[in-house]
Amino acid sequence: MVIARRSGGPTKQSQERDGFAALAMTFFLLYQAGLLAFGAAYLALRLLRGQRLPGLRERLARYSPELERRLAGLRAPIWLHAVSVGEVLAAVPLVEELRARFPGRGWVVSTVTPAGREVAERNLKDGRTELVYLPWDLTSIVRRAIRRIRPSLFLCLETELWPALFRELGRAGVPVAVVNGRISPATYGRYLLARPFMERSLSPVALFLAQSPQDARRLAAIGAAKDRLVVTGNLKWDLPAQQPSDELSPKRLRALLGLAEGDLLWAAGSTHPGEERLLLQVYIALKSEVPRLKLLLAPRHPERAAAVGQEIRAAGLSPVLRSEMGRAALNGQGVVVLDTLGELAAFYGAADVVFVGGSLVPHGGHNLVEPAALARPILAGPHLHNFQSVSDALRQASGMIVTRSAEELRQALRRLFRDPLQAQALGRRARAVFEENQGAVRRTADLIELRWSRELTLVS
Repeated sequence: MVIARRSGGPTKQSQERDGFAALAMTFFLLYQAGLLAFGAAYLALRLLRGQRLPGLRERLARYSPELERRLAGLRAPIWLHAVSVGEVLAAVPLVEELRARFPGRGWVVSTVTPAGREVAERNLKDGRTELVYLPWDLTSIVRRAIRRIRPSLFLCLETELWPALFRELGRAGVPVAVVNGRISPATYGRYLLARPFMERSLSPVALFLAQSPQDARRLAAIGAAKDRLVVTGNLKWDLPAQQPSDELSPKRLRALLGLAEGDLLWAAGSTHPGEERLLLQVYIALKSEVPRLKLLLAPRHPERAAAVGQEIRAAGLSPVLRSEMGRAALNGQGVVVLDTLGELAAFYGAADVVFVGGSLVPHGGHNLVEPAALARPILAGPHLHNFQSVSDALRQASGMIVTRSAEELRQALRRLFRDPLQAQALGRRARAVFEENQGAVRRTADLIELRWSRELTLVS
């Protein structure tokens, strides 16, 4: 006996699918409303404080007539988004590789921070590249930006997952790729809570190129399609070791700092609020045992130089700004504050030991690759989740020292300063890890070319 199925009613699968879509749409509407409310409050607060927001019109996709004219002349450019300084620097070798493979193709590079914009200006701007601030992730704004830019491909670096932008790029038929993708533990937990929303938001992404297998697993868990996931490695391993100018050579910088033969320099880079105080405590304790030690503090955001100077004075020491060196002398109680952009790598190269900040406080750490490329002995605190794969590789090869507290940091520094051969060996192992992990740029460019060669080849 054949039992006929009743037709016309919704199946369980279709009901689940409809419920999933409704939940995702609810999340999206809440996200848009929350972003709008936050943006309005943020702008109002800055206005009350008398603070301007750089690039406000660009963030609203209101471009000047001159910029619109230049954008119109790019002929369907590649749009690359890198949030700030570290991401822009990581993108540089990839952009250079893709420019070589697709000559004549125009580029638009967007950033969120003014510092990232400045670094992009120095490293990526040319006659066929325009710079903009990322449009706020509200549907009407990103639609306007897409109409003005008319991209042929959108590449976003690392954790920049923007639901409205991805959605509108997909509707406009623009391919989207997440490059050098990573998901930090904290972000991963939040994304999991909104998985239906994230899965729908990530559906326009055609290719996810992850830094590590762990990042690939996390991307899949929050909704990325597994058949679009590839582990390509971390682009930051491919950052070229910067060759400093004569003015920024280690010898010149050490002379500028007034360092004599036998003096030692500890450079602490990319530091954050609360971290400088701990580092100054360590420095003061070390000075009694290593009297010829000098300290350079490089806050992650140079505009914090005045606040860092106050911390230095509160510790009974004298701040000397890098921008004023030559007018201000570095005496025995002086601590240098790096308040300029683009010089941190050069000072790392001049240092005897490097500490990478954002790691003694729970920020997640910063670029460990830069000092590794320079064969510098590297120390950091325990909070390294923003550079998990890099720190794991360095730690496994004994190419860096992770300290869990200020006291552990003091002891580690004491050992390295007392044993220069140990410090040099630590730096050599870091350099070896750097060399072993290169190749992500080529693998990433290969996959982009394989997937979109026809779309990116200009036809005259």
